[in-house]
Amino acid sequence: MVKLEKRSTQSILTLSPNRSLTWTEAKWIMAIMVAVVMIIAIAWTFVGAWIVLPFAGVEVGLFVLLMYKVTRSTYLKQIVTFDDEQIRVEMGINRRLSSQTIPRLGTDIFYSETDRNWTTPKITLHNGSTRLQIGEFLNSEDMALLRESLEELGFPICREHWWK
Repeated sequence: MVKLEKRSTQSILTLSPNRSLTWTEAKWIMAIMVAVVMIIAIAWTFVGAWIVLPFAGVEVGLFVLLMYKVTRSTYLKQIVTFDDEQIRVEMGINRRLSSQTIPRLGTDIFYSETDRNWTTPKITLHNGSTRLQIGEFLNSEDMALLRESLEELGFPICREHWWK
């Protein structure tokens, strides 16, 4: 999701990945999966196949861990603030985890894509030796929106394939 907010002295781009599953729904899916697997494992334990129980526990634990990590990563947010003098990129989940600032003067925006569009395009801010990729978690449609938003802010977009 790309949201552009213009203020008098600055413009703010808020970037976040598309989310089709809320945290509450993810908890319900995890609980149902744990219940089904553990009921089957306990039933096999009562029949005498107790060796199933530890493997079921590992399976459920790994499922819950991966589901938590994937769901948490969908709450990542990147805030790009454009002032007259600098560009600040802040990133984090629920709080700022990283922040980088580069001067606006001399910053070029590169838009790179593969020949047959097999991967999502990349948008990178270049300023001398500093390279900063923004929106790496966005899908193709949102990357096109991000590119349009950057053009709306007056940035020339440098393309790897100039003929497209």
